[in-house]
Amino acid sequence: MYHKISEFCDKIDSIKKDADRLREMKYGANKAATVEIDNLIQQIQADCYVVSQDKGEYGKIDEDIPGPTPTEWL
Repeated sequence: MYHKISEFCDKIDSIKKDADRLREMKYGANKAATVEIDNLIQQIQADCYVVSQDKGEYGKIDEDIPGPTPTEWL
């Protein structure tokens, strides 16, 4: 794992929030346009891909050494 566990968990939380928003956009009282739904699906898929590529041995990351932020994972 190349990132801190907390960053990994934050990314998963973000994906869950997007999934909840997608459900509301698709099935809620105020349905969103198809293009908006498709864009959110693509975003969720991209985020899932990023998480799936975070492979490697987990090791404690030194807080003093700057590393990529979750938005820089790609």
